[in-house]
Amino acid sequence: LGQIIRQPHVNSADVVARLRQDATLVSRIIRMANSAAFARAEPAGSIEEAVAAIGFREVHRLVGAVASTQLADLPLTLHGVSAARLRENALFVAVVMEELAAESGEEPRSCYTVGLLRSIGKLVLEISAHREGAAFPAFAASGAVALGEWERRHWGVTNCEVAEMVLKHWRLPHETVLASQHHYEPATRHSPVIHLLTLAAAAAQDRFYGLPGEEPYLCVTEENFKRAGLDVSVYQRACERAQRTFERLHAAVT
Repeated sequence: LGQIIRQPHVNSADVVARLRQDATLVSRIIRMANSAAFARAEPAGSIEEAVAAIGFREVHRLVGAVASTQLADLPLTLHGVSAARLRENALFVAVVMEELAAESGEEPRSCYTVGLLRSIGKLVLEISAHREGAAFPAFAASGAVALGEWERRHWGVTNCEVAEMVLKHWRLPHETVLASQHHYEPATRHSPVIHLLTLAAAAAQDRFYGLPGEEPYLCVTEENFKRAGLDVSVYQRACERAQRTFERLHAAVT
């Protein structure tokens, strides 16, 4: 959907055709477009009316939000993350990424997507541990301070490295794949999207949507802002806008 919307001559028929491949998604989009979060005077009775009423940008956001709820439907017990917190973190990081990308000249929809999917590696690690019947201490009981240290000890790989494999397999843009892999340790990296993702994840941490064990990796520095092409005031205003967007989307999907 993101690839279609980025095309310069896309029309609503193209978007609707893609959405119609998933009947459940269509019904959810219509229901969300008619929710109090969007305060529409006239309810949409079809997916065509819903797309016309709320626009491509909002449809893309809603589809992403629905996708995140489908992916994060179980708690990550070893990581100590509830399903609800994982969804909140994914959505908040995504909307901050979208706002920051617009300010720094990056592609907002790609950045929104990588914000949503940055923790996909944690899901894969949890599933693999469950299938293999792994028995080792959860992160909170392990004595580890940093998440990557604990993951490498028990899986031999970190969630960021797994996310990079998954997103590359799904053929996401190269810059967003790199961001998912390196945003815990962005200091030596020059891609702006990596630093945007670090800043967005730090914003989630600051606003109480953070995930356990990520704190050591999310120390915001002047170098982050410089390489992302932002300053502190722009970042703060973008976070405020993202907070409002998050609250509207969260209300629509819950």
